[in-house]
Amino acid sequence: MSKAGVLGNKRVFLRAAKISSLLMPLALVAACGVLSNPARKETPSRLMLEAQAEYDSGNYTKAANLLEQLLSKDPSNDEARVRLTFAYSGDLGITPLEFVKNFAGSSSGSSSGSSDIGKLTGKSALPEATLTKLKEKSSSILTAAQLRALFPEFATFQKAFLTICPLFAKSTITDLKRDAASALEILEISKCGDGRDSANANVSIAGLFLALGQFSSLYKTILDANGDGTIDLQKDATDAKAKIDGLSNTGANAATALTTLSAATTALTAVGQTLQGEVFKLAISQAYIIAAVVKGTNLPSDVKSGIDQGVEGLNSALKTINSYLDAGKSAGANTQTGTATTQAAAQAKTKADTYLSGLAETDPQLEQYCKDIYCFNLVYNTNQVPDRCVTRNASRTPEACTAAAALNAQ
Repeated sequence: MSKAGVLGNKRVFLRAAKISSLLMPLALVAACGVLSNPARKETPSRLMLEAQAEYDSGNYTKAANLLEQLLSKDPSNDEARVRLTFAYSGDLGITPLEFVKNFAGSSSGSSSGSSDIGKLTGKSALPEATLTKLKEKSSSILTAAQLRALFPEFATFQKAFLTICPLFAKSTITDLKRDAASALEILEISKCGDGRDSANANVSIAGLFLALGQFSSLYKTILDANGDGTIDLQKDATDAKAKIDGLSNTGANAATALTTLSAATTALTAVGQTLQGEVFKLAISQAYIIAAVVKGTNLPSDVKSGIDQGVEGLNSALKTINSYLDAGKSAGANTQTGTATTQAAAQAKTKADTYLSGLAETDPQLEQYCKDIYCFNLVYNTNQVPDRCVTRNASRTPEACTAAAALNAQ
């Protein structure tokens, strides 16, 4: 090759090298830009801004997803936990619009008793469609596994609770572990840790909002379905006990008395099964979350007093219910003796012996009553079996009693 050719090739090479050297920084900048855009987009601050925009637009699921990403990068971000709790609540259909103002405006007053429970309800609740579905299924939910399967919204509530509870005050966590004992499996309080020295206002409001929304929903669905302001279980248990007691003072014939006795034992059985159910325990656990959160924070006095009155009214109603029920091991109620239930069972047995003595073995009333008393004994762990039912009870099954109670509840 000629000298000119060699020089020409050298100039081409040098020119290419020069161009490459000039382009390399641009290429690196471009490459860094391409690599950094997603990373920059996923910084905690950017995720927080985007989550807030989605939440403000009502896109709660998207907001929750973004906040979950944020917490995976920054688990100690308390603000993200608070916002994620509200995003989960929005996913459930519970939104905080006018929540605090409405609650504060309706919490004052000095009345006492079960009417105060109204101070804990009506502030925010699950959508009516969800409540209807829960009401239809609640009587068959007797285990935590069934709760998760039949009430999928609970999974979202559970995530929200476990998101915010590590930020509660230590005293709040202590109170929850003590008072919500029967709901430990449902709420998984052990995952909340030991809590902080104190909870700030945002944490308290988020926890209160979540528990009130859930309690208000379950109260309307499970505890006071007819909306008369009285817990249904309290009325049902009281009425049933009164019917059993009253049989001694009536001149009803054996057939009428047996019908009354059978209805009373069936009613008490249904009450006991409800008390043992997971939905009831979930409802009551919310009341204790409310009480514990309020106790551990410095919320305004009018809000705090109204909530305290509501919880006091609920506790009063529960004590009345538990005085009738051996099975009433509801959250925080560890001292009930079930004396009234034991007395009712004994009275029912004595009276049934009298009323059943004249019935033929093939009489359907005999068969029905023996079934009712079997289910009653199964629920309350008593052994008050009328003589005519001793051999018949051997053919009963717990499944039949559960199915019957579920049918009656609907």
